[in-house]
Amino acid sequence: MAKIKISAVINTRNESENIFDCLNSLKFCDEIVVVDMESTDNTKEIAKQFTDKVFDHPMVGYVEPARNFAISKAIGDWILVIDADERIPKTLAIKLEEIAEKNEIDYVRIPRQNLIFGQWVRHSRWWPDFNIRFFKKRLSRMAK
Repeated sequence: MAKIKISAVINTRNESENIFDCLNSLKFCDEIVVVDMESTDNTKEIAKQFTDKVFDHPMVGYVEPARNFAISKAIGDWILVIDADERIPKTLAIKLEEIAEKNEIDYVRIPRQNLIFGQWVRHSRWWPDFNIRFFKKRLSRMAK
């Protein structure tokens, strides 16, 4: 049986301050797809250090069309949706790889740690903030 592949998809717009650390946390992925929405900084140049799958998409005011475009460009069995200001800790990377290899479920809700002014917000339903960010490509698509 062939190895299950994981594709990370990232949508960007002027993320030069964040994108390097984000991409660096995705070394466990088999593929990284970056879709840029008209950045005016060097976001795309930084992304090209990690992947040759860097695409352009028009800025339309919300991310879902560009996210669906990014997913369509991915070839992995599993899709990991990540924002440029997010990081995947090694422990989560290991768990996601295990989930993909077992291939027993269709998606994973990942708790997001929200920071405001550099402080982790643990109250007012901000923790844990579960989001479906890891799913089988053949079954799912982001909302339009």
